Amino acid sequence: MARFIVIAVALVAAMGGFIYGFDSGIVATTLGHDSFKLYFYGSAMSNTALSGAIVSVYNAGQACGGLTSGFVADKFSRRYAMSVMAFITIVGATLQTAAVHVAMMILGRFIAGVACGSLLSLVPIYLAETALPNNRGFMVGLHGMMIAVGFGTANWVGYAGSHAVGDVQWRVPLAMQLPIPLLMMAGCVFIPFSPRWLVQQDRVEEAKDVLVRLHGQEELASHELAQIRSQLNLENNVGSASWSYALRQMFSKQYVRRTVTAAFIVIMGQLSGSSVIQNFQGIFYATVGFTGQTSLLVSGIYGMMGIIGQIFYLVVVADRWPRVRTLWTGSVVLSVMISICMALSAQFGSADSGNPAGARGAIAMIFLYSASYAIFFNAMIWVVPSELFPFFLRSKGLAFAVFCKATVGIVLSQITPIALENVGWRYYSLFIATNMTAAIIYFFFLPETSGKSLEEIAELFGDVVAPASDEKLGAGTEGLHVERLSHDNKKSEV
Repeated sequence: MARFIVIAVALVAAMGGFIYGFDSGIVATTLGHDSFKLYFYGSAMSNTALSGAIVSVYNAGQACGGLTSGFVADKFSRRYAMSVMAFITIVGATLQTAAVHVAMMILGRFIAGVACGSLLSLVPIYLAETALPNNRGFMVGLHGMMIAVGFGTANWVGYAGSHAVGDVQWRVPLAMQLPIPLLMMAGCVFIPFSPRWLVQQDRVEEAKDVLVRLHGQEELASHELAQIRSQLNLENNVGSASWSYALRQMFSKQYVRRTVTAAFIVIMGQLSGSSVIQNFQGIFYATVGFTGQTSLLVSGIYGMMGIIGQIFYLVVVADRWPRVRTLWTGSVVLSVMISICMALSAQFGSADSGNPAGARGAIAMIFLYSASYAIFFNAMIWVVPSELFPFFLRSKGLAFAVFCKATVGIVLSQITPIALENVGWRYYSLFIATNMTAAIIYFFFLPETSGKSLEEIAELFGDVVAPASDEKLGAGTEGLHVERLSHDNKKSEV
């Protein structure tokens, strides 16, 4: 019963992943509709600057949303923050659907980006804080799964829109961004607060009730609650610290390694090449002769490959493969996939190459790349960063990582159309280099976090960790005290 409840709660929260996946994916098919290009670009039906702006402003919104989500999550709770951000995506989607000029479309994409940037950090944190150590990879992996499902759904919705006539081709697909946020807002009424957030608010009995409901055993809940309270006490109860204080701490000697590691892992979601292929796949397909409805159909198949890969992750990889091994081997696999795709594109990467089989081979490698990314990274880039920080920095640290990801995304979305136009298949070499560099860094510098509680992971980075206790706690907030000397010792070690 407890297992069912945990999964049900996780699926409600993971709708935030679907929202991000759908909102990110729908722009690729939208930009591919001739009716959209005619409406916003005029008779030329092409405007590289505006296409880049529509994509990059979404990343700019993510950067803003990422910076604010940490404060909102700590002050108002992860649960309320997720609900509010779901509502904001509705506002953004409404503006996009009703857009009568490009400025309205860009504003709608920006607002949706703000909400999705927040959800990218809020959902993994909430899932990590409500899961047991031995299934945290699976639970946070549901976030990645829903991103893949959202993206795949967006591709097929866009393809379906291509069979309509006129503005309906892109307005109805954009309107399909509305139902899931509404459903998520309703679901957030029924899910519990994060037990760690409740403890930080001195709502200890509520936290214990939540842990009993989620994990099904009162003894286990008492044990976990004792460790949570002990660790929060060691952290000097600064969970509601201001952004200025959090930034100083994130880049202090004690926490800077965790901050840089989390930001690097999330940034690699962009520098792996996935976002470039996702947002500009229509350009890739056009270079090998696939245009119009055929291009949109290929996009739909591409999205399905991500879902297949994500299912493989949940069934085979999650909480079974070590985190470090998953990341470094995945980086090597992606580098190999892109290398093969680059070679095929160089040889057959044009509609008049005289070898359609070679062109289809390049597309097949993009499909395999999509499945491989889902297996190794789609979930893992959120699992590991959500584990690295102590409570008082967790939401703000992951928010900073999302900000860095979005900033890199802005740069890539601006330079990619230009790069593809000027250097073509050679642009792939950038992502070959970044993936191989990431593999080396993961192998030599990333500590293994699988199977440990969020409190125990701090010990990997040299923090003083509160000992677990089997003591049953009373109703009051004074049930367990940790000597302040332990906290002082921690400070002196920095």
